[in-house]
Amino acid sequence: MRNLKEQPVRTLFLGTDWESVETLKALDIDKRFEIVGVITAVDKEMGRKQVLTPSKVKEYAVKNNIEVYHTQKQKERYEVLDIFKPELIVCKAFGEILPGFFIQYPKYKAINIHFSILPKYRGAVPIQKAILEGEKETGISIMLMSDGMDEGDILKIFKEPILLDDTNLSLRKRLVKKSAEVLGDILEDWVNGKITPVVQDSSKATYCWQKDISKENAQILWDSMEPKYIERLVRAMLPWPVAWCMLDGKRVKLFDVEIVDRDIFKKPGEISYDNSEILFGTKDDGVFVKVNELQIEGKNKMSYTQFLNGMKS
Repeated sequence: MRNLKEQPVRTLFLGTDWESVETLKALDIDKRFEIVGVITAVDKEMGRKQVLTPSKVKEYAVKNNIEVYHTQKQKERYEVLDIFKPELIVCKAFGEILPGFFIQYPKYKAINIHFSILPKYRGAVPIQKAILEGEKETGISIMLMSDGMDEGDILKIFKEPILLDDTNLSLRKRLVKKSAEVLGDILEDWVNGKITPVVQDSSKATYCWQKDISKENAQILWDSMEPKYIERLVRAMLPWPVAWCMLDGKRVKLFDVEIVDRDIFKKPGEISYDNSEILFGTKDDGVFVKVNELQIEGKNKMSYTQFLNGMKS
């Protein structure tokens, strides 16, 4: 039995964005793990002036004196293993499928954190997909990495209810917080042989792709989409790309909506300003999408009252 506080595990971390930072931070302050280095995306050109901007993980690593490495070529992946000699690799939101030699190198293998109850919603956008499909719960799967996409054996699953008002962002924040809290103990149990990995049932696997969450797919199709699906679409597309529709030739982004019944008739997509409300007709007679927060092309985000007041002025 290894005492991790006396003999911390040499850990190499892979990640890019704010979600990854929270996981990295939790491991970095946990004395059971020695973060020997991080691998993250190369600096990207951002803004009009195309200034090179580092990933959130790189910013944290530099600030906390953790060595940073970029692996864009196969040769570099071999080199990084020789440099850091990790006993464990931990990956969160890295965005790449890694080669077999890399994930099999560490004594305690490579571990990934995925936000779904695997094998359902393997792939890039599991939180958004779960909201879109009206799931009642999702979860955190802590798993061994494999050559395939999210196909590795499961170490532990934590379930999390999806609230009626959850957006992609609000649900994601809870999952990030929860995974950071539980990861250290799971890894310690894994290192000490207290966990037997469970093989996924691939016959039950479903997939979701980054292209599913795009500006094109964020368009509200009033004639064909069910009202409840439209409401879920708005929540799933926050904070990006944001659900939208056309109104008087301009694109309108919808940030907060609810489904209501009203004793009036409007065609799908037809708008009503009755009784100090913004209502869009749907394919179901008498069922409307009530808009609470929106943004018209070329203007700032506003509440429905600000929008209605602007019409009167």
